[in-house]
Amino acid sequence: MTAIIGISAAQLSEQVPNTISRNGTFVGGDYISVVAKSGAAPFVIPVTDANLVTTFVNQIDGLILSGGQDVSPSLYGSEPTDKLGHTSHARDIFELALLQEALAQKKPVLAICRGAQLLNIALGGTLHQDTSYMERANLSHMQEETATTATHPVQITETSRLFKMLGNTAQVNSFHHQAIDVLGAGLHVSATAPDGVIEAIEKPGAPFVIGVQWHPELIAETDIGMQRLFQEFIKSAEHSAIKQFYNAAPINFKKRATLR
Repeated sequence: MTAIIGISAAQLSEQVPNTISRNGTFVGGDYISVVAKSGAAPFVIPVTDANLVTTFVNQIDGLILSGGQDVSPSLYGSEPTDKLGHTSHARDIFELALLQEALAQKKPVLAICRGAQLLNIALGGTLHQDTSYMERANLSHMQEETATTATHPVQITETSRLFKMLGNTAQVNSFHHQAIDVLGAGLHVSATAPDGVIEAIEKPGAPFVIGVQWHPELIAETDIGMQRLFQEFIKSAEHSAIKQFYNAAPINFKKRATLR
């Protein structure tokens, strides 16, 4: 059974030159390709009315929360600092509702960069609005190298689910200046950078709920560990799809009997 993977989209608010479109919905092509290459069907979920999140989550077997702009500190009761970047209130509210519904339905979640930060907030955690004061001279969380280049190591907790996929260390890319501060309820830290910045979190006991601060979709082409991360996520989504099918089967059979 082919799993359907929902991928949360970002919004393009400015008009594309020489087109009639005033705005748009998009996801990076690497999200699409890594899901397809891992044997699942990508399904882009636009930022729209939050009342539709149940309908969306009903249709998918797993959710990828994609990266993007900063998350508003209003979601965790803080005031913005001068280091806060661009935020999108509409996206924050929609994705938070989307994530909460996915968690309620026990659908597998892979939260990437901004997505990991939102996962932490959804469970009551907070963020550092800027990590520059934490960085060492030889480690930048907003790299200048190409996106497909891994630039720094992370140390992975041996008791974590991530450890089984990546081992005790991994080389990752880095495009963020916000990071997890106070950890959300029920979450465990599964990886950290050499400067102490939290690089991955997970929710023990859940089918698959992992957040990573890096962008594995951009380095999966050449990194076997990142390929395994997506494969394990999609394997969990396939199990979710099978379970959902069999849970719905008695209703289908009942409907057929009624039709006879």
